[in-house]
Amino acid sequence: MILTVFEISVLISKWVIYLSVAAVIGGTLMQYLIKGQRNLSISVAKYTGLGAVLGLIAVSVNYFAQVGAFAESGLMGIFDAQMHAFLWPTQVGQTVLWRLIGFGLMLVASGLRLHKNRYIKTFSAVLAILSCLLMAVTFTFIGHSTEVGLLAQGLILIHVLIIGSWIGAFYPLWKLCSTDDHSNDNVYDNRVIKNVMDTFGRLGIVIVILVLLSGMGMVWMLFDSPTELLSTNYGIAVTIKLSLVVIILLIAAWHKWVLVPKLTIATTSHAKKALQKSIGLEALVGIFILATTAVLSSVLGPISLG
Repeated sequence: MILTVFEISVLISKWVIYLSVAAVIGGTLMQYLIKGQRNLSISVAKYTGLGAVLGLIAVSVNYFAQVGAFAESGLMGIFDAQMHAFLWPTQVGQTVLWRLIGFGLMLVASGLRLHKNRYIKTFSAVLAILSCLLMAVTFTFIGHSTEVGLLAQGLILIHVLIIGSWIGAFYPLWKLCSTDDHSNDNVYDNRVIKNVMDTFGRLGIVIVILVLLSGMGMVWMLFDSPTELLSTNYGIAVTIKLSLVVIILLIAAWHKWVLVPKLTIATTSHAKKALQKSIGLEALVGIFILATTAVLSSVLGPISLG
């Protein structure tokens, strides 16, 4: 299979959209888990703001690449007025519109997040939550789930919120382990990190259950037979994604039962560095999971919908 420049642009921009959505959803969640850590809160606000900017760019690139691909008239096809008039009223155009609004809301929310006025901070939090919900809903407008039914769209909505919360939280958690300005007491710092990790770990149990249920539900609806997981290109890609999810679950378990407890019993700096390194590895696996998802939704499709 040889991809065109437009198809490659669509694939890469979709991957960046997924990363951006994870950043805004996961960053929003982490803002509530790190209350009292002002410097870290500033870093997370910048992180969600950067995610929003990248999201705005990626959504625009993705749309113009789709226009160019449909126009089939070379690079200048991205300005084809007839193709714009054809695509914009469709679900493609509506998805672009609402994602631009969603990322725009998050950009404003990130800017207001660190304001000292508590009413403005509350307004910022409302905007951030609206942005996250809007982002998740746009994934039900397009894709394979729209061809299966409302149940599949509901599972997609839950899946996006959960996966975004999980993968998007890795950078703030990694940053938490590298921030030395909680206090001048390393032991106290490690207790702060442990408290945040313990809270995230309790949420993680719910996240894992919902990820497994929504994932299995979608696999059940998109495949006619389990053998398609190994006999079709789409099935093999799904199997690779599921394998990566298993790896990330094992890393999460390693954190919960081995590395996090060591924060209060091992050498403080060594325990923190070991946890930070492992979170970095977990984030890398998460990036590959989103890349696989971009391939699944852009290049491949299930036989059941063929």
